[in-house]
Amino acid sequence: MRKHRFAAGLLALCLASAGLTACSGQQNAAAGTEAAGSGQTAGFPRTIKHVKGELELKERPERVASVDIMGTDYLLVLGVAPIVSEGFEGTKAKSPIFAKYAEGMKVVDLGSKTNRETLLEMDPQVIVMTSTGKGSSYDEFNKLAPSIAVDFSLDAASRLMKFAEIVGKEEKAKQVIADFEKLKSEAKAAAAGHKGETALFLVANGKDFTVMHPKNFPIYYEEIGLTPVAGLPEDGKIGGRIGIEALSEFKPDHIFIAANRWEMKAEDPLGLISIWKDHPVWNNLKAVKENRVYPIDTLAGDTFFLGQVAGLQAIKEHLGTKK
Repeated sequence: MRKHRFAAGLLALCLASAGLTACSGQQNAAAGTEAAGSGQTAGFPRTIKHVKGELELKERPERVASVDIMGTDYLLVLGVAPIVSEGFEGTKAKSPIFAKYAEGMKVVDLGSKTNRETLLEMDPQVIVMTSTGKGSSYDEFNKLAPSIAVDFSLDAASRLMKFAEIVGKEEKAKQVIADFEKLKSEAKAAAAGHKGETALFLVANGKDFTVMHPKNFPIYYEEIGLTPVAGLPEDGKIGGRIGIEALSEFKPDHIFIAANRWEMKAEDPLGLISIWKDHPVWNNLKAVKENRVYPIDTLAGDTFFLGQVAGLQAIKEHLGTKK
């Protein structure tokens, strides 16, 4: 039965991602997938304020380079393909939802360490990055081409609007945000049926787990209304690391779990989770015994827009019918 549970989890993960992105794929097909910019200059010139200063864009940029994969995620949501991106192919191979949005888009992969020679060869008009990612190397990139560091301390909708401002896609962003807010409302309604039950969001690393702490992921707790378990560690950018024994102490009613995108294998997306299927402590967890462990897309474990979409969709899908 447990083997069937994990197989079902994999199928649900793929189907959820496909369902999530069906509308987006149809919209892209209708509107036509475009490279960053398309020669349109309405609303330009404009000055973009960002965490490292300001940059005047005289026209809508047609050649946008993304040196942070999380920035690429926000561009894809807007239906925009950067000319180059850090980690594009690897992320597409490991994330069903990312792959769906990236379908048909021509993006040169800069690799996981951002090949600067390739970046220069592609002659970008502007380089975008995140404040929590390559933002620390802003000065170096700004010497290669005019650069913008987007503030990732903001919420997902605010980040999306900043990317939209850069590429002149504000109306598209408003549409995406409206859909996002609708999904949040649906997830909140699903969570409301589980008052008094605790939820734990984890990233499976193989030997241990990283907690997606409510402080760093308030969307699932403060905004949606799920109840966190008490005593969660807060160290680290995303959350503290815990072992299998700690899970036994926390006794969550529901576990949402994503595979570590750096450690997982594309050919075995649930491998870092199913590795525990024969462990006695894992099998004794309340959530496991009651079939309340829900695999979610690997992007959910970080600050991806599509990761939050995947997380909300999982809440709606798995908690929508009270279990």
